[in-house]
Amino acid sequence: MEFITTEFPKNDTVVALGVFDGVHKGHREVLRRAVISEGLEPWVFTFSEKSLPTGKAGAKRLEPPEIKFSIMKACGIRHVFAPDFGEVKGLSGEEFVRDILLGKLRCKKVVCGTDYRFGFKASCGTKEMAEFCEKFGMEYCFIEKIYDKGEAISSTRIRAAAENGNMAEVELLAGYPFCVETEIVSGNKLGREFGLPTINQPIAENYIIPKYGVYVSAAYIDGKFYPAVTNVGVKPTVSDANIPAAETHIIGWNGELYGKKVPVFLIDFVREEMVFKNREELFARIAIDRSNAERLALRWIRTKGEETIKVLGL
Repeated sequence: MEFITTEFPKNDTVVALGVFDGVHKGHREVLRRAVISEGLEPWVFTFSEKSLPTGKAGAKRLEPPEIKFSIMKACGIRHVFAPDFGEVKGLSGEEFVRDILLGKLRCKKVVCGTDYRFGFKASCGTKEMAEFCEKFGMEYCFIEKIYDKGEAISSTRIRAAAENGNMAEVELLAGYPFCVETEIVSGNKLGREFGLPTINQPIAENYIIPKYGVYVSAAYIDGKFYPAVTNVGVKPTVSDANIPAAETHIIGWNGELYGKKVPVFLIDFVREEMVFKNREELFARIAIDRSNAERLALRWIRTKGEETIKVLGL
């Protein structure tokens, strides 16, 4: 059976419930508590990224599905069941627990956050979940929020931090840095003319776009981290297309990466995106940014790189 599956389990399960956008520290505690449930196979019930509950559908996503599910697997989750929201949105809370969790997923224990909502028009919460679980002979475990600086860790806080360029807060709340991992596309190759080749990664409309500017970054290629410097924005000096993308110069890498998905982690905001008089001024500044970024990126790789790979399951 595949990790993300439409098949139903053959063994009794414990099911972690949630959208899990960003799979931050609070989410991972829910997953951890499911995984340590003795004698039950740990599953996740979530929704397809193409069809989310109404209250979640308008929010920009924090990470691509590949990263999201990789983190779940690294936590010890065995399988993910992720139907379209439309398939269950008409069910009452009791029908969801009885027909989906118990009937199809053989759920013997539910784990979710204290703010989890379910049932028609999100009419049910943990009070009703406890009642339905007791009715159908299921265990339940509700995980309290994790707090930082007196405020609960949430996907909303992480989105706001990324949009403000506060990558230290993103990493603190999520437990790993903001990551860009879209497929690398061909650019105008101007960087090569100045000895500063770059990779170009478009940012999809439904994903959070970090604050425009230059970042200390680290690229993970073939099992190894490389220090890097990344510009997030629309490259106003050399382009009028106004299409947001991440353009990264990877220090110490000379191979071709077109068509591949390379995780690029944004570690620290350096400066805002600028308009230069000409390309020569632009790449002279990039050279300065490169020099400053390398030391900081190498320090992050040395101190936090290994743990990041462990969390993300890369």
